[in-house]
Amino acid sequence: MTVEPTRESIAAFVRGPSQRISSSIGLGWENIAVERHLIEQSDKPETEISQYIITLAPGPHVLAGRRAGPNRRLTPYLKPPGTMNVNLDGLVPAVYPSTQTDLIVCALNPASVEEIAADRELRSTSKLRERRDFSDKPLSSLIRLIEEEAQSSGASGRLYIDHLTYAFTLRLLALDARRDGGFTLSNSLSHRRLQRVVERMEADLGTDLDLRTLAVESGYSISHFLRMFQATMGCTPFRYLSQLRVKRAQAMMSNKTLRLIDVALECGFSSHSQLSRVFRQIIGVTPSEYRRNI
Repeated sequence: MTVEPTRESIAAFVRGPSQRISSSIGLGWENIAVERHLIEQSDKPETEISQYIITLAPGPHVLAGRRAGPNRRLTPYLKPPGTMNVNLDGLVPAVYPSTQTDLIVCALNPASVEEIAADRELRSTSKLRERRDFSDKPLSSLIRLIEEEAQSSGASGRLYIDHLTYAFTLRLLALDARRDGGFTLSNSLSHRRLQRVVERMEADLGTDLDLRTLAVESGYSISHFLRMFQATMGCTPFRYLSQLRVKRAQAMMSNKTLRLIDVALECGFSSHSQLSRVFRQIIGVTPSEYRRNI
């Protein structure tokens, strides 16, 4: 199920005055939204949310305050940098912060989480478990990458954020699985299905391709397509698409009358700087250096 979480779903959690530092709202992302807020020190009453809300306190300061428990009794809390919470859809308890709160707030569509869990054939529950004041470096790294992509206004494209969303959701589910064998094994894509996917990539290099479009070409769900593609090609679809774009850029740069910005846009890069970064990662030199040596 595809849903773009709204700003209201995050605002309901933030509750009260804050300074919004970054936001993905309006970028057209599916099933996920992220914002970073500096939340003012003010009482936050009990509220209700309709999405899963995952938060990260990025630091560098320790956050402090009091939080209402199940019996509404207030208990103190301290959140060192890196502290995360998973809040399920439903009631969120009242909090009374004693410090300004720097928080990355990520909203996930519950239906998409359940879809991924079912598709990966998790042997544990498909519903996330509520968690408070925990830390997990992989999950923290992923939410930071998602927030950085929001800061860039989605410069890396839909396929990139789709990958991050999938990995982020899968990591959340894996934390609850807590045992090996929680997921089914990968299989390879057939030559015919792989060829259809690659041909679609090559035909639409200059567009903002997303995972759903490529999965449709393969005939599988997004989850099955992702792991089958990686098992077959040894890399993610995003990495392979980047390689195809760089290969086309190399061919275009033999025409030295073309500006590098025009090459970048024709090959599906959002800017000259993105072309340079990805080109150097794959080829080892910048596009300018490559062109001088042609």
